[in-house]
Amino acid sequence: MPMYVYTPLYSEMVGYISFLSAFIPVWVFLVLGWQLCSEYGAASLRNESDLLEFFWTVVPSTCVGFLCFLNLGCLGNDLVLKTRGLIKVIGRQWYWSYDLNDGQGLYDSVMSDFIDGVDKPLRIYADTPYNLSITSSDVIHSFALPVVNLKVDAIPGRLNNTFFCMNHVGVFVGYCSELCGAGHAYMPIVVESVEKAFVNG
Repeated sequence: MPMYVYTPLYSEMVGYISFLSAFIPVWVFLVLGWQLCSEYGAASLRNESDLLEFFWTVVPSTCVGFLCFLNLGCLGNDLVLKTRGLIKVIGRQWYWSYDLNDGQGLYDSVMSDFIDGVDKPLRIYADTPYNLSITSSDVIHSFALPVVNLKVDAIPGRLNNTFFCMNHVGVFVGYCSELCGAGHAYMPIVVESVEKAFVNG
């Protein structure tokens, strides 16, 4: 069943737009009030068109405020990502455990005899966004997959959440990028990105 995950930029974007929407009208009307009330401003306004300056200040400010109001309603829809599911990742000394919530349960991915090989890779669908929930059961690890610019620390007692999407089919290799002990070099991350038809077949 699909789940909805807010992107990390959601709260920052809403805060930025709200600040901008409040700052521009306040600044414009403060300057306008200073121009109307100060002696220097009043003297300069008498030599120019008060009505024209009033309208070219108020009309653009009203238009910008109206557009910001309309865009605030769209932000909630544009920055919500529809993901296929949750992948739980647990870092251990010195292997990774995955739970895809697909009925198979939690399984371990241990380095095999081949370089950059594991006995059970993480198999996901291509062109499908996933939400990752990453933690550790012992020491600090780091789940790093350079092909998707992904690097998330696995910290004991803490869940770090992010999302990613593989846009290519293939086998991709990552590593634990946080020194975690003697077997640090022997816990590769192998992700198999496959087409849905291949998995269903």
